Amino acid sequence: MSTNFLKRMNQISRTGLLLFISITLLSAYFLFPSSHKTPSFPTFPKDEYVYPLAQHVQEQQRPKRVGIVGAGASGSAAAFFLRRAGKVVKDRIGKEVLGEIVVFEKEDYVGGRSTTVFPHSDPRYRPIELGASIFVEANRHLVKAAKKFNLTTIDPDFGEAGVGIWDGTQFLYTTSTKQSYFSSWLDTISAIRRYGFSSPYRTDKSVKVLLKKFANLYNPLWLAEKGAPSSIEDFAERAGLGKEYTTRWGEEYALKVVGVGEKWESEIWEGSTRVNYASDMSDIHALGASVSMATGGAMAVQGGNWRIFQSMSEDSKATVHLGTQVVDIIPLQDGRFDIVTNTTDIVSASSESFDQIFFAAPWHSSPINKDLQSQFHEPIPTQKYVHLHVTLIGTTRRHASPEFFGLPSTTTIPSTILTTGHTSRNDNTPPPLFQSITWHGETAPGSGEYVVKIFSLTYLKESILSELLGEEPTWVLRKEWDSYPKLKVTATYAPVEPMRGLQYLAALEPWVSTMETQTISARDAVARVVEDWWGLGMGECRGGVDSWDWSCDP
Repeated sequence: MSTNFLKRMNQISRTGLLLFISITLLSAYFLFPSSHKTPSFPTFPKDEYVYPLAQHVQEQQRPKRVGIVGAGASGSAAAFFLRRAGKVVKDRIGKEVLGEIVVFEKEDYVGGRSTTVFPHSDPRYRPIELGASIFVEANRHLVKAAKKFNLTTIDPDFGEAGVGIWDGTQFLYTTSTKQSYFSSWLDTISAIRRYGFSSPYRTDKSVKVLLKKFANLYNPLWLAEKGAPSSIEDFAERAGLGKEYTTRWGEEYALKVVGVGEKWESEIWEGSTRVNYASDMSDIHALGASVSMATGGAMAVQGGNWRIFQSMSEDSKATVHLGTQVVDIIPLQDGRFDIVTNTTDIVSASSESFDQIFFAAPWHSSPINKDLQSQFHEPIPTQKYVHLHVTLIGTTRRHASPEFFGLPSTTTIPSTILTTGHTSRNDNTPPPLFQSITWHGETAPGSGEYVVKIFSLTYLKESILSELLGEEPTWVLRKEWDSYPKLKVTATYAPVEPMRGLQYLAALEPWVSTMETQTISARDAVARVVEDWWGLGMGECRGGVDSWDWSCDP
């Protein structure tokens, strides 16, 4: 083995996000962040890449007023990009073209599925991510936002004391629970014996191809040439991330297209899809499966990833109504809309109606009156979501009880336990009770109390939690929600604009659901609107820094 290879092996042993991050030191090819740097693109330094605005912009009688339903990743990003676009037009013509942006959020916080909670419900303890826990280096919008808003990013505290794969009956593989140069060598040798060299190498190649295609979504030249997508089908195919990925299952793709071994696919790859999307490789499309493996440079915002979307919302100067459900959207004769909420009859009088609505929530699970859909030119299909149980518990134990897994009391259990359903599906054995278990850090420095996060598809009784810990939990917090869509094989999606004046941001979710892709959905929705309103295009650069869509900004 080369010196460089061994150096990378030793470095990667400390990262530990998913099983394949700290389990297979041999797979540093695709785990070491520098191996997955997304390509950089030259920005446009000349004004010739600033396209003329539409002639009717000067004729606009009043600033546009916009309503956004939902203050999660897509809703907050829509407000952010829209304000940037409005500023570009104002700077060019010296006239205010965008007025009030009003955001309605049914919860009492901004961030949607990115939200934090506190141990013991006490804000003196460190916050714990309940939903969207991490983003990665390739997520350019989130990385750029963290820098723009001076948010500190930290390494996720997962897998620092070993990672294991549990199949419901036995551990198929575990790494060392103590970090040292010697233990890294042992893990490397053990991983090579079980998985070989070709599977991680081939996975690395497939992930690099994926990331190169994703990088086009930020390339100003590519965006300027392609323009705003008119549908998700159009968006996916022109990015090279369409039917090739979404019409075949992850299992088939990994085994037959990528060409990895069965153990790697069913243990490493499935361990990743089960923790990311609570889905087996046989029940998730290839794009969702592939995204689960693209984890180079994993990070989180200190204090919670929701701070990105809070900052985007604040930067947009939007008026945000928290704890406010939109129950009806009423189209008016002049093409504008009135909005009805649970706190008032009609938010806007006709003189202050909304010129545009961005619907940044799942349509069918929202409380909105569905009469509006009778005016849709294309229906929004029902989307099934994963119903996930998130269980947070406190404990004084550094590791799970070995007896819970049928092991001797002297055994040290890894701090991150991922799972596979492969054994259960093929041998008719009991499936794992959970998707993943992760020991996080202390609730407060020196407290001696640790946070444990469990993802499962069913409710875990208190007795099970006690057996897992070998003691009664010091506290328990449960969250049951529709966490993300079921990424079933598909070639068709919901319309991005079901009727004129209404952009549907959740249309992208069945393609792949991440915080980053929701910001992309928002950007593209804004692109469709501002092109129609003002003739503003995508990838328009002035000296490399004047892009409303962030594609040119350094």
